[in-house]
Amino acid sequence: MQVQDEKIKGFNILELIIVVVIIGVISAVGYPNFSEWRKDRLVRSEVIKIRSLIEGINSQVQRGQYAFVQVDIKEGQLINGEDGLIVTSKGMKSSTIGALLNNGESDWWQKPNNRCNIADQDYWDEDPDPDRNQVIDLDKIEVRQIILENVATTWRDEIGAVCFGKNDQWYSGNGQLVSGTDDVIVDNFLFICNRSKLRFECDIDNVTGEPITEHDNLYVIEWSRFGNITYERFNNVYTIDPEDGKKEWTGGNWVAQ
Repeated sequence: MQVQDEKIKGFNILELIIVVVIIGVISAVGYPNFSEWRKDRLVRSEVIKIRSLIEGINSQVQRGQYAFVQVDIKEGQLINGEDGLIVTSKGMKSSTIGALLNNGESDWWQKPNNRCNIADQDYWDEDPDPDRNQVIDLDKIEVRQIILENVATTWRDEIGAVCFGKNDQWYSGNGQLVSGTDDVIVDNFLFICNRSKLRFECDIDNVTGEPITEHDNLYVIEWSRFGNITYERFNNVYTIDPEDGKKEWTGGNWVAQ
């Protein structure tokens, strides 16, 4: 027994110190990459939630649950005091839209984008949060609200909305999701980026749709008037300064996900 015990050896203190140092070096090298990967996964997860909400409310139109629907995106203060995005889906039934269609004095015909109403609490038959207090008044699987603390879009303290119907001519928008003279052009995209203490909104050129400044985690959700949804991620491109070896951001490209 004594001979066997003498053959059992452990680590001495120097070997343990070396192992700890090696682990520390590996962690220091790998942590920035892991941290960036984690941030990107978080933003991507929020993008997928928004896409899922848009797809979900459009499926209700195709099933006949609603004749007209809205996706409402509000940027502003959340009930916890932080800023974030509040994305809500709403629905209008066939009987309600029929009454509007037969009313020649309604804005339904006069101003098409007013169809996508973001002001009147009683305009939509089913709205989970009609008074915008982030307290759900209607608990239904068909319409819902998601609150996103970790992402931002291209506007602050404003509302943008897009509306879809089974008939594509009812496609309309309101607020920050329309552009052009008299706000007649409905935007078919929503930029989403990581929200931080240094970035409160995505910095995007309104003409080119490209980022003006470097974004580590930037996505765009795109839809058609028929409700088809896709999303892309912006890949940054850098050049290396031959004199000092520093990276310089030169733009990038969009990649479908």
